[in-house]
Amino acid sequence: MLQHPKSSTTGLALALGATCLAHATAAAGPSPHPLCPHATADACAVYDTGRATGATAFTQIDPATNLRKLMPAIAASEIVILGEAHDNPYHHKLRAGLLTKPAIAMEQLRADQNAGIASFTEYRAKSARLATIHDFKTRVDWESSGWSQYPYDPLLEAIVQANVPLYAGDPPRDTIRKIAKEGLGVLSAEDQKRLALDEPLGPKLDAVSADEIEGSHCGMLPKTAIPKMALAQRYRDAHLADATLKAAADHGQAVLLTGNNHARTDRGVPWYIRARAPNQKVVSVVLIEVEEGKTDPEAYIPRDPDGKPAADYLIFTPSIVRDDPCKAFAK
Repeated sequence: MLQHPKSSTTGLALALGATCLAHATAAAGPSPHPLCPHATADACAVYDTGRATGATAFTQIDPATNLRKLMPAIAASEIVILGEAHDNPYHHKLRAGLLTKPAIAMEQLRADQNAGIASFTEYRAKSARLATIHDFKTRVDWESSGWSQYPYDPLLEAIVQANVPLYAGDPPRDTIRKIAKEGLGVLSAEDQKRLALDEPLGPKLDAVSADEIEGSHCGMLPKTAIPKMALAQRYRDAHLADATLKAAADHGQAVLLTGNNHARTDRGVPWYIRARAPNQKVVSVVLIEVEEGKTDPEAYIPRDPDGKPAADYLIFTPSIVRDDPCKAFAK
């Protein structure tokens, strides 16, 4: 279950304790690409998809460009959802400059790590010296979380330096595993309703979610396993939304750091935020790797089953070299 740049299922693999993760090779230097001409830039261009306004805008950028000025909705929104490909170092480096809200929710922290987050928060407040990334990693047990295989350090450094409240976005692994095996009946009726899991996505979105899960497993999953795994993914989106809403309620505004699929406006975290807080101002930013031979920004936009954009902004970045994720399934 490697997250391909077009997909975002690595988080589910980590949550389920999957051992079939293929790994990206070391980050390669950016290849020349019409959308990505500046070899030293972490971000190549910003594209406003027009989802909210109907007016698209493409702006190529260089290392000196202020990304935030190109995305005015970030400043105007109460919640900013910043997507990623988990294994792309450019994504983590450039998002460090977009942590503009007074609280941060993270997919990379689970609810059962709250004691570690509290310990880090207390240490940061009371220590005679500035807290470090090592302090953070030690207290939340980062090395055994599964995320340590990815190049998060530049982003984690920025988070530690930001000195803002942190919220665990992901549910405990055990709960996700139970839902993937038994379905949403694992949760109480009250929790299902509170999280908006009692509201159906609808047949079109259910179908594309199932197709994506099957594809991310290279067609090797039993057909009978897919519907409940899709429910586990829905639960994660709903839980991420819950943590983000709490962070925003506590502090007025919040940023969510998560995979690109969770950032989708049609069926990801924004869907659950709309279901629970329809007046909340939310902006979705997905980070997209440029692909050889693909030069039209419109071709990269994630879309709902009716063809409408499923993100507010795209940030184009250099791509990295990966192993074929399906090799792990052939062993």
